Amino acid sequence: MLAGAAFVAASCSRGGGGEQGAAPAGSAGRAPAASAGGGARSGADAAARRQLAAVKELAVRKLAPGAAIAIDGRLDEPVWQAAARTGPFVNVSTGREDRSLPTQGEARLLWDDAFLYVAFDVSDRTITGGFPEDARDPHLWERDTVEVMIDPDGDGDNKDYYEIQINPQNLVFDSQFDDYNAPRGGPSGPFGHQEWSAGLTSAVALRGTIDDDSDEDRGYVVEAKIPWSSFAKAKAAPPSPGDAWRMNFYAMQNNGGTAWSPILGDGNFHRARRFGRVRFVGAGGKVGGAPAGDAGAAPVPAPSAKPPGATGAAGERPGAAAPSAPAGPTPGYRVDPPDR
Repeated sequence: MLAGAAFVAASCSRGGGGEQGAAPAGSAGRAPAASAGGGARSGADAAARRQLAAVKELAVRKLAPGAAIAIDGRLDEPVWQAAARTGPFVNVSTGREDRSLPTQGEARLLWDDAFLYVAFDVSDRTITGGFPEDARDPHLWERDTVEVMIDPDGDGDNKDYYEIQINPQNLVFDSQFDDYNAPRGGPSGPFGHQEWSAGLTSAVALRGTIDDDSDEDRGYVVEAKIPWSSFAKAKAAPPSPGDAWRMNFYAMQNNGGTAWSPILGDGNFHRARRFGRVRFVGAGGKVGGAPAGDAGAAPVPAPSAKPPGATGAAGERPGAAAPSAPAGPTPGYRVDPPDR
């Protein structure tokens, strides 16, 4: 969908540096080195690199008792407007925004005692699906998809983590891994324990026409709830206020994409030590009895009508295009390293 060497370098080849393959040391796309000559410029560059390399953190508030979310792709409930937001995804290799990339996005999070709620707002000018409607664990990263990586222990050691992808057709790829990219059945998979199911409910709303490049699309919204009971490898699920899990969020196209927390050349999309920290706080914004910081950005306008094509069950194909008004702010662009 995007021609040229720049996108090739940022895409996720299976041979190394992709989502399932380790990136070679010194691979292209790392944060820039310090400028020669030292002095104030060098010090400023070093400080900027440290800031980019810092693992991101996000405080996610619990839904208040009685609050409910309809999984319909709309994101129009007041709780979504006040939810924790990642902000615009960044270039996975550099940690900086990059508006030249074909996919941009951001994610929002909420939780309660039964579910983790995740929503993505993706900007994409050519929405692509192309998989059979009944496909089971299709290789969604080869076209357009969103992805969440979840390491429940929060230690970033890559032991017992989960991968979930949902594409514009509302198809799902989900798997559980014992270690970094392992087990792996070869270049074509299986990838991890693909028999694992997240048991999620999801909906997709399109801002454009899927698999039709004759028009210019504007992107899509993915909304999902994932039961805590699916995370059998977690030490405690649901989490308690104050607990922190490691997660990362991606908006992908053609095995490349953008991310919440950049990988910075340290392996591929599965590198858990580069995942951000998601800290769960109570409905009142408290962590362990103490007030927490603001768990989300200021509210923004939401779509006023349900987008046609939103579906409520994983694996269903959405229908017509959604209205033009997106949920949430216009996200910024960024890139990533090879996915698999």
